[in-house]
Amino acid sequence: MSDLERFFDLLVRNLAAADSTRLTQPIPILDLRNTLLPFRTHRRALGLGSSEEYEELLVRLVAEEGGLVSTQPTEVADWCRQQMASLSPDLSGIPGQATATITVRPEAVERVLGQVSAEAIARNATAAAAGTPVPAEACIHCGIKLPTNRAVNFCPSCGRNVTVIPCDGCGADMEPGWRFCVNCGQESSDAVVPGGQP
Repeated sequence: MSDLERFFDLLVRNLAAADSTRLTQPIPILDLRNTLLPFRTHRRALGLGSSEEYEELLVRLVAEEGGLVSTQPTEVADWCRQQMASLSPDLSGIPGQATATITVRPEAVERVLGQVSAEAIARNATAAAAGTPVPAEACIHCGIKLPTNRAVNFCPSCGRNVTVIPCDGCGADMEPGWRFCVNCGQESSDAVVPGGQP
């Protein structure tokens, strides 16, 4: 997996864990740096040694390298492609920075999360846009369907916390959908993998 693919993989998994509908909506470029994948928080997970490497990955993503995202306005993607020719590409002088967005391409989401998960995200986004209630998710531990009429923190069937999964290695909290612990890197036996199989 390339550095850019690792960066994109982490972005998709973070969005899926926090609010999967964002995977179908335009994402402000400023959010990438400031809230979704800030360098200080994610440099270990990304295997980056410097902020310059991080800036280069941001520029490559916004430049639409690898066909992972589409950038609006298109002039921003063109500007980022020109930045890649410089010795130290970064987003600091990006034109129209306040309004520039990326949208994750569905086929790229499918490569990260698998076809079943990507299709479920698309269905939920369509239902949410139409004002239709989004179908309840299943318990990440026992698979039973969760209630739709209230916030659910614990499964009514098995009683386990459905908002976090303890890491098998270090015990740190992992969010649903994470396969690997961000603290120690251990793969979780309870994590739901793409396609819904444990």
